[in-house]
Formats: sequence, structure tokens, C-alpha cells
Amino acid sequence: MKRSHVALLGALTLALAGSATPALAATTPAQVTTGFAGTAYGSYIFNTDKTLTSGPTASSGISCTGLTGRTSSNTAAALPVPAVGNVGAATTSVKTLLTTTGKRIESKSTIAGTNLLGGLVTAGAITSESSADKNTAGAFSGTNKTTIADLKVLGVAVGANPGANTVLDLKAPLLGSIGKITLNGQEKVLVNGVYKVSTTALRVEVLKAGLAGIKVGTDIRLGVSTANLTPAQAGYLSGTGFTSRAVLANGLLNSGPTAVAYAGCGAGTTSANVAGLNIPGLASSGAASTKTIGVLSPQPKVTVTNSLAGLNVLNGLIQADAIKAETSTTRAAGATTATLSDTSTFTNLRIAGLPAINASVAPNTVVQVAGLGQVTLHKVSKSSTSIIVTMIDVVLSQPIGALPTGSKIQIGYSYTGIGQ
Repeated sequence: MKRSHVALLGALTLALAGSATPALAATTPAQVTTGFAGTAYGSYIFNTDKTLTSGPTASSGISCTGLTGRTSSNTAAALPVPAVGNVGAATTSVKTLLTTTGKRIESKSTIAGTNLLGGLVTAGAITSESSADKNTAGAFSGTNKTTIADLKVLGVAVGANPGANTVLDLKAPLLGSIGKITLNGQEKVLVNGVYKVSTTALRVEVLKAGLAGIKVGTDIRLGVSTANLTPAQAGYLSGTGFTSRAVLANGLLNSGPTAVAYAGCGAGTTSANVAGLNIPGLASSGAASTKTIGVLSPQPKVTVTNSLAGLNVLNGLIQADAIKAETSTTRAAGATTATLSDTSTFTNLRIAGLPAINASVAPNTVVQVAGLGQVTLHKVSKSSTSIIVTMIDVVLSQPIGALPTGSKIQIGYSYTGIGQ
């Protein structure tokens, strides 16, 4: 009888052990879900009425992605800013990483040195670093770091590693206090699910008049880095639309973009409008507008529509009653490629001397237009996740107005894409 009880107890113990619910597997660093957004730049100098605006210089950035292994970097030569002073060469970088504990975004800005406000503020190398982490438990953490070599204010040395948000009085001979200097400006904050880390190595604010050529409200920011972790989403939307843009042969922007609007990473709408466009000596039109629409449910989709009325290029050489550049990108759940749509149209398109060209012109039609240059109509380019349409793309074969030979003019532009 005793042996029967023992056997029964043993069998019951084995049964209970066998039916126990297995423990859930721990989250691995690669399984941490987050989005990334980070920027870094060397300098940004402006005053309140924007009569002075310099920068952001050497700007680099990453946004609208949840992927690790992304990098962005930039450089800029030393920069003299009238009345303000000199800012040394800048180098910046932003990158996303998979770590042993989760995922991270890092940003860094370095400036070779600076001499500001007639020597009131001088420094050697200036470095700003920001990073933001999310670990396998879902917890956020961040770091800020500033190093300023040989910093001097009114000739008095200041330590190379100032404490967080150190504020100094900015004084000038015979003027007294005219503003303030903030060293190692830091922020770490969680707002609406977005974890934000930012560092500004050196900031000078002029709050009183007296310095020659410097207006009250002048703001000098050197060594700026930000690192943000955003909520993960099914797809990261991107999109841009504009009416016109003129780019010189050397790549510098000459005009525009006009009526430009950018789609956000997530759901929402944006828009821009202008009463008309005017590229002196080349093109004009009536009212123009751009609208972006983004949704994440039931599946990610972004649409960008640019519309303009009454286009006239070179006194009637190219005309259209209306132009619509419209693209959309949609991605199904779990898909790595997207569905791309182009619903762009011309209304009553005509080109002098080319009667075969009309509103039904095929995409990517290239023609040579005498007195203008190479013209591509309804230009379309695609990847597995994005589409770009430029309704009229012109490369000048001769100087026109302020635009030299080789300059590029784009009219009616729509880009949409969805990233991971």
C-alpha cells in the first residue's frame, strides 16, 4: 500500500513537470524595435530678423528608418562669417548600431577651432557627441559629451570639459555684459514616446547692442549633435514635391524649390502653395501647390501631388495649360518591395516646332529643343521601394538669363518612398 502511494506521487510529480508552460525566450538585441533620427552639424549662426544666416554647415543626418548599420557623414571648409568671426573646418557623422545590449544611434560634430566677436571668445578643437540607446528590456538611456580645447573668454582660460549647461556672462570692454555663453548644453528627455538626446558644445547669444556689425538676437551655435529614438512603425514614409527648381552646372542651387512640401515619416498631411513661379528669363506659371498624404493603416502608403497652372517657357517655346506630378508608394505587411503608382498628367502640352508632342507624351521622352537644350518629358525613375517623377527636366545648351550652359531646370516634381 505504501509503495502504491509513492508510485502515484512520483507519477503525479512527473506529469506536473511535463505539463509546465515553457518560459518565454528573452528578447535579443536584434529584436529590439525602434526608429532612429539623428543630426549633426558644425555651425549655425543667425540673427532674429534672418538678415544673417550661416549654416547649418557640414550637416549630416539619418531619419525615417529602423535599420542599424546606417551611416551619414559630411565635411565643410573653414568659414569666415562677416562681423561674427571665423569658424574652423567641420566634420560630422551620424550612425545607427546594433550593440550587445540593444540598439543605438550616435552623432558627432567636430570643429577645428573658432575666433568669435573680435576675439572675445576663442577655442581650439570643439567636439560634441550624443548617443541614445534602447535595451532588450525596453529601457532608454543616453549620453552627452563636450570637449573644447584652449577655450578662452576675454582671454581667460576655461576648462576643456565644462559641466552640463554651464552658463558664462559674455562681457565686452567698455560695454559690460552683452549676452551669455552656454557650454556643453545638454538635454535628455522622453516626449510622446520619442527619446531625445542633444548636445550643443558652444552657444553664444548676443542680448544687448554695442558690438560693431552685430545685431541684438545674434545666435551662434557650434558643435551640435542630436540622437533620437522614435517608436517603431510598419514602414517609414518619405516624400517630396515641388513646382520648380533651377540648379547651376556646378551643382549650386540657383532658384527654388518652390511650393515645396515634405512628407513626414508617419501618418499625416503637409502642403505648400505659391501664387505663381518665376525663373527670370526662362519660365513662369500661375498658381502652384503641393500636398502630401501619409497613412500607416491598413498598410503604409504615401502620396505626393504637385499641381501648377499655365506654364510658359521662353515666351511660348514650351506651354501647358496644367501639369500634375503625382506619385504614390504602398507596401503590404511583411513585404520588402513596394507597389509604385504614377498618375501624373499634362493638359494641352505643346512645344513650338515639335507638333508630335502633346499631353499624351510617353514617359521618359527626350527631345532637343532649339534655343533651350535637352528636354525630358514625364521623366520617371524607380527603385524597389520608391518612385520619382519630374514632368519637365531641362538641361540648358546655352546661357539663359542668370543660368549658364549646363544648368538644370526641373518643373513638376513628385517623389515617394517607404523604407524600413
